[in-house]
Amino acid sequence: MENQIFEISGAYCKSLVLRETELWLSANNISDLEKFGQAVQKTGMMKSAYSISLSTVFEIAFNEASATIKIWYRDEKEKVKKLDIAFNDKETTAQFGDYLGNKLGLNKRVVQESKTKPLVINSLYVLLAIVLTVGLGLIENSNEIDESNSRKNALGKFLLKLIFDTVGQTGVILIGSAITLYLVYLLYKRYNNPSNMVHYTRS
Repeated sequence: MENQIFEISGAYCKSLVLRETELWLSANNISDLEKFGQAVQKTGMMKSAYSISLSTVFEIAFNEASATIKIWYRDEKEKVKKLDIAFNDKETTAQFGDYLGNKLGLNKRVVQESKTKPLVINSLYVLLAIVLTVGLGLIENSNEIDESNSRKNALGKFLLKLIFDTVGQTGVILIGSAITLYLVYLLYKRYNNPSNMVHYTRS
């Protein structure tokens, strides 16, 4: 885990490195460890990378079903700060969290998550899929999809028209229904197999 550059998202950062005594973070995608170190050492307004002393880290938390990890530490003024970042997958997140927690000698506590929060979140995804499927299913011709002056909206509507013209109304309904059923399956699976929340804290 140490001296390995990870691609991350969140906290306005894109790259992370765990060093022996520090955590390096950069707002840029950096693939070279030496250049990463040089970026951390830079000063001034153009500084895009910084370090966090591992001695200031006092809590780590992550959900085994999520790629996101939270790290609490104290800055130079002893103010509590929280680093909220996400790795590319949940496995890397769990490995990193466990490694860092053990390296710092923190106490580990595992608690099963509440079923309510993931149920609500996943139910919203299912509802959104149903609304989109019904909405698109009622369209008989792609010309009914209005054009937009907004570049962002225009791109989305262009893709919708492309999908509609490719698979047709029946195809849209079938694809939407399949996605909805898959989301329902994930909801059912998550509800019956709740994940664990892992906490590392100092005594």
